[in-house]
Amino acid sequence: MNTKRKELHQLIDTLPENEIEVAKRFLEFLATYDPVIYRLKTAPFDDEPASEEENLEAKNAWENYLNGKSISSHKAEKELFG
Repeated sequence: MNTKRKELHQLIDTLPENEIEVAKRFLEFLATYDPVIYRLKTAPFDDEPASEEENLEAKNAWENYLNGKSISSHKAEKELFG
């Protein structure tokens, strides 16, 4: 175990019992932090009304999906980025 990890373990060992759960949640947050998900969760609500063109595009996209003409996001990612 490297020095920084040992220091972290020592810090955890010094925490009062009532702070252990908070530290655990924070460490879980750090271990699973995804900047994209964070940005999506903290993005401001879009209260601007959709235009007629946007509504038409959404309707067409939904119809394509219902008719099996859409592709999964995984497949799209592979096609775009290899």
